[in-house]
Amino acid sequence: MTAHDLLLFEDDHTPERDVIAAREFAERYLQAEHGSQERASMATALTVLLDDPSRAIRKAIAKTLASSAYAPAHVVRSLASDVDEVAVPVLRESPILTEAELVDLLAQGSETVQCAIAGRAGLPASISAAICEVANERACQVLLDNPGAEVLQSSLLRLAQRFENRPDICDQLLRTRDLPLANRYELLMRLAESLDDHPIVLERVPENQRHTFLSDAEDKVVLRLALEASVEELPDFVEHLRSRGKLNTRLLLRSVCCGRLRFFAAALANLGQVPLPRLCKLLVTVRRSALQAILRKAGLPIRSHQAFLLAIDIARQAEADFTYDLALDEARMLTETLLEEMQDGALGADEDVAAFLRRFAIEVARLEARLLVKNGSLHITAAA
Repeated sequence: MTAHDLLLFEDDHTPERDVIAAREFAERYLQAEHGSQERASMATALTVLLDDPSRAIRKAIAKTLASSAYAPAHVVRSLASDVDEVAVPVLRESPILTEAELVDLLAQGSETVQCAIAGRAGLPASISAAICEVANERACQVLLDNPGAEVLQSSLLRLAQRFENRPDICDQLLRTRDLPLANRYELLMRLAESLDDHPIVLERVPENQRHTFLSDAEDKVVLRLALEASVEELPDFVEHLRSRGKLNTRLLLRSVCCGRLRFFAAALANLGQVPLPRLCKLLVTVRRSALQAILRKAGLPIRSHQAFLLAIDIARQAEADFTYDLALDEARMLTETLLEEMQDGALGADEDVAAFLRRFAIEVARLEARLLVKNGSLHITAAA
C-alpha cells in the first residue's frame, strides 16, 4: 500500500479507518531506512495529514511519533503548535524539540501545554526556571512533583515569591529539601498567619488566649526547622531570625526546654557576637558569673537569667555539650527539673517565667505521650 493509495480516501471510508491509516504512516516512517523512498513517501503523507480537520488523525500521528528522536522534525514541530489535545504527547516526550522551542511554547501555551512541558522527563534547569518564572500554579505544581526535573535553588526562591499565599504550592515547596531554611520559615509564617481567623482556632481557642496560641505556633515552626537544620544552615537561619526581631527571650527559653540546644547556642552566639564553637565550650566550662555576663551581652533581660542559668546547669548535669539536641524524654526531664527549681521561692523567680514553664512542661509531656503512641510503644484501649 502506497502513500498515494492511503491519501485517496474511498467514498466509504470511516473515521476509524482514517486514524488507523494515519498511525500506519507514522509507524512505517519510523521503520523505514534513513534516506529510503519509503521514508520520503511516508514523510509526504504525514505532512499532508497535518492539514486534516480531524483531531483524532493528528493525535494518532502525535502519539506514534512523540518519543522518537528520528521522527520528521517539521511534523513534530507542527504538532507541538497544534491544539492541546494533539500537542500534549509531543510536548511531554519529544526529544526533537529544543530548549528554546519549549520555552517559547511554554510562554504562549495554555495551562495544559505548560503542564505537559513541566512533566517532561529529565527537564533541564533552563526550562524549569522559565516555568517558575511565567507558568501558572498548576504547571509549577507539576514541576515540583517531577522527580526528573532539575530545579535550581534560585528557581525555588522565585516560586516562593510568586506563590507565598497559595497553601497547596507552599506545601510542595516545604517538602523540597533544596529550599533554603530562611525561605521555608517565611512560607510557614504565611501559613501561621492564616490561623488567626481559621474556623478551628475561632471555635476551640478562647479569644483571650489566641495571641499566646499564635505566638506558640510561630515558635514551634522555628524550633522544628532548627531541628532539621544542618551545622552549615543554622547560623544563617539564626541571623535571619535576628534581623526579623524574632530572637526573643520566650523563644530562647522554649528552645532550651525543648532540647534544641544547638539552636539555643547558635542564637546566644549570634546575639552576644561570640564565635559559636567558643560559646559551646563556655556553656559547659565557665562559672555562673561568666555565663551571666554572656546572657547580659546577648541582651536577655535580667529577670530571665535565673531560668537560663538553671537550664544550662541541668543540661550540664546531663552531659550535654550544646552541639547536639536532646531527645524528647530528656527535654521533658529538663523542663520538669527546671520547673521544680524555679518554684523554690528562694530563687526569686518571676511568676511569668514560672507560668511559661508550667505551661510548657504540660506541652512537652503531651508531645512525648503522642510520640509513644505513634511509635507503638504505648497501646491505648478505648472503653467499651
